[in-house]
Amino acid sequence: MKRIVSLILLTFVSLTLTGCQQQAAKTSGKLADEKLINAYYLAGKLYMNVTSTDEEKISFADSFNKVVLDFRNDQVVVNGKAIGPVGKTKKADGMTLVRMSLLNEIKTKLNKPVEKPVVVAPTQPKVITLPEPPKPKKVTGKTIVIDPGHGGQDPGAKSVQGFYEKTVNLDVALQIADMLRETGHRVIMTRDSDAFLELEERAGVANRAKADVFISIHSDSAARKSANGFSVYIARSASGAAEELAESIDDRMTRTSISSNGVKKADYRVLVQTQCPAVLIELGYLSNYWEAKQLKNAAMQKKLAQAIADGITNYLNK
Repeated sequence: MKRIVSLILLTFVSLTLTGCQQQAAKTSGKLADEKLINAYYLAGKLYMNVTSTDEEKISFADSFNKVVLDFRNDQVVVNGKAIGPVGKTKKADGMTLVRMSLLNEIKTKLNKPVEKPVVVAPTQPKVITLPEPPKPKKVTGKTIVIDPGHGGQDPGAKSVQGFYEKTVNLDVALQIADMLRETGHRVIMTRDSDAFLELEERAGVANRAKADVFISIHSDSAARKSANGFSVYIARSASGAAEELAESIDDRMTRTSISSNGVKKADYRVLVQTQCPAVLIELGYLSNYWEAKQLKNAAMQKKLAQAIADGITNYLNK
């Protein structure tokens, strides 16, 4: 009798363990293993602008929708309604990475613009007319290439606070791109994630696109910790148009709390090899404690991005 009871208990324990293993397999499913992307990149693929960001959540929106990634409660909220978990996230060099599959999950829940009803005109007698010549398409904006410096295995300068230049460059560049797209321009990014790109290829992106403007975003560093201020560079042989572009950007950036070192000339390869007016901007010094802190601040990044976007727009409007 004791032997029979022991066999029954052994069978029950075995079935219980098997169920636990199956449950563990469910919870560790593809959400844990899937590819991660930058939250700013996710917003860009949804054609939305990031409106706020902090440690607990990131919000982005367009004219018809608002999306919140609520990390604290592990919820994705679309237009006020929770649609599922955020899932696996990661911090990499100051950037927040989220699941790539969130893109499709969010897309299916977005509001779409209301389409106007199609009015079908009553049938008319068929009249044969000669076709009119096609009208040229209206160009709504210029082509602008934004180049976030460094990336991937090339981190750039390391700040006194421990984060890398490549992260700041990308954060500011993505916001510049969003702001310019809102004004009707076509914007091409040389990179929109933590990827490596050769200097010649960055210039090649602008040349193949026949860009009107090329902007390279960097952050400075120096052995002297007191070195400070932003700088705007053009090539030594730069055209008058490139100089006007640099002056326009410098004028707007002087309105931030970071001081200006003026427009300078240097033969960086991305400037020399680019065929359109090209400018390289050093946002400030990561070796300076105060400026490194400012460049990592979300509000300052937005202020710098707006100043650069305004400088480009003012130049193009001339």
